[in-house]
Amino acid sequence: MSRSAQPSWQPSDDLDDGIGAPSTLSMPEDWTLSTAWQRAQSEYDSGGPINDAERMVSLSGGDSPHRVTWALRGRTLIAECDCRGHQYHGGWCAHVASLWWQWVRGEIVVSHLDTGRDYSEPPSWLRLDDDPERYDDLNPAELDAYLHCQLADAGVREYARRTDRAPGTLGNLLRRARETLEGGR
Repeated sequence: MSRSAQPSWQPSDDLDDGIGAPSTLSMPEDWTLSTAWQRAQSEYDSGGPINDAERMVSLSGGDSPHRVTWALRGRTLIAECDCRGHQYHGGWCAHVASLWWQWVRGEIVVSHLDTGRDYSEPPSWLRLDDDPERYDDLNPAELDAYLHCQLADAGVREYARRTDRAPGTLGNLLRRARETLEGGR
């Protein structure tokens, strides 16, 4: 997605209204030994993207496809599946595990709902249990600068070159982001 394009994520009308924001993903204990993780590695997913925030996951050993919210927001990953296993296992099901497995292997791209950037692998600044609303006071450009230059330790000049922006502009965005998050210092 280009920097000038706006994310195309729209909430689904055909899913039940949830209470509050979607849950963030956290790894359960012994998740590598779980049935969900074993299915994620051994079954083929014939699904695909629905929009920037949702994917249809259809595992070869499953009965039906499932709709999964799978996107970055703030500094975390939003993961929500419509299957019973997702609710039963506290947010970890074979469909979510399959998407994680595909993402860490570079087989799918995950969109950041706030910045519009696409990631072919988990970024170094990702925290699975972070508050997705913590960065709501930042505009997309400030958030992008903060994630990459403050949290991921990319230099301002390096990231400016990579994103075709002026270092001064990126430095100003980073300064404003820091001030906003630190209470206006």
